[in-house]
Amino acid sequence: MVSSNRCVVGLGPVGSLVALRLAHAGHVPVLVEAHPARRDQVRLSGVQVCDEPPFHPDTVHPDVESAALAAGPFDCILLCVKANDLAGVLPDVATGLGPAGVVVGLHNGMDTEVAMADVLGPQRVVRGVVNFAGAMLPDGCVRQTFFHPPNTLGGLDDRSRAAALHVADLLTHAGLATEAVDDIRPHVWRKVVHLAILAPLCALTRQNMRVALSNREIRKMAQGLLSECIEVGDRLGFACDNGFFERSMRYVLEAGDHPPSMLVDLLRGRPTEVAFINGRVVEAADRLGVPVPLNRAVATLLGAIDASVGPR
Repeated sequence: MVSSNRCVVGLGPVGSLVALRLAHAGHVPVLVEAHPARRDQVRLSGVQVCDEPPFHPDTVHPDVESAALAAGPFDCILLCVKANDLAGVLPDVATGLGPAGVVVGLHNGMDTEVAMADVLGPQRVVRGVVNFAGAMLPDGCVRQTFFHPPNTLGGLDDRSRAAALHVADLLTHAGLATEAVDDIRPHVWRKVVHLAILAPLCALTRQNMRVALSNREIRKMAQGLLSECIEVGDRLGFACDNGFFERSMRYVLEAGDHPPSMLVDLLRGRPTEVAFINGRVVEAADRLGVPVPLNRAVATLLGAIDASVGPR
């Protein structure tokens, strides 16, 4: 069973929410956090989510290899790192998997499951689409900002699709309503679109989602980005039906004061995930011959900022 020995890698907002909810539901995970300051914070104060009892782990490991030596190998590794960090952590993640273990990718961006399968094999990869978010406060407490259930999970072959069903049940039991689907790609695309239409505008203007959308011109740009994405999605064969525009705008409007991770990364001097979001939209558009000037503009601008920052 994939649910007997679990590990959560990355204790940002998503990883912290997953770890705490699993622990409170009795499915206590082993924790891995690469960044020393965050690791020390969790060791001292536990995993904290506002208005909920903290989860105090026995320890927090710096990498999966050391975690597996102490408590592994793992049947399920929930990978909650940035898309930018995947290439660097996947070899380490591979060392901690049990013979039938799976890695569940809970991150943003398009086609990341391909990179995971290249290292781990498709039978070990479950791709997730997370429809909740949080903000990390200075004291290390996470404030959950929204949840539009359900989350979705999908495996890449028959074995990993069966594993996705077990992990979806596990997360649902922990209070994070999640469904397993046969084909995760349309769900990944729609989440990429939801991020592409506002996250880069928040980053470039240094405003949270509510403030950015209160500006009429910014809202018009968001709608323009969305229209471009819908045209690309239609050409890719992903169902962007007549109600998708309205649902997508409602998705971002209901996020309220949430600061998207693209904004947080930019403010902290870290590379953003724009290459995996708007950049992927541009790549698909170029293959299809679809003009996407707004997506190209924000991908170029933030890409230039990322280039000046360099790797984390």
